Amino acid sequence: MSIANNKLKKLISQYRYESETWKRYLQFIQQENNFLKTRLSQVLQNDTDIDFLERAEIFQNKFLSEDETVHLLRQDVHDMEEMLTVNYYETETVPAELVKKFKKLSRDMETVERQFHKLKTDFNAFVSDAA
Repeated sequence: MSIANNKLKKLISQYRYESETWKRYLQFIQQENNFLKTRLSQVLQNDTDIDFLERAEIFQNKFLSEDETVHLLRQDVHDMEEMLTVNYYETETVPAELVKKFKKLSRDMETVERQFHKLKTDFNAFVSDAA
């Protein structure tokens, strides 16, 4: 195996590893988001103040938006995985499109991680303040 093929093999292996990590993290976000929606419905059973209801609706919309984001990112990860099934060893290069997709997904995952953490923190503060 040539040096180029060895580097290519390591790069493809890393992309696959990160892809699996992203899929697990997206599953985690989906589960947490479901828990937050359940918690919101529990809290709504006890508090019907109009200001509370308005803020609760905002959080509900954010949770639904998070569901859509997770769905879109799962599709992007799947698309990248499809690209990883191609045999790049004959050309000894990774297409720029794959590298670009990987970098974009990496940035997107970092962004969704930060945004979800903030959403979860804000929601928990909202519920605590309402108690």
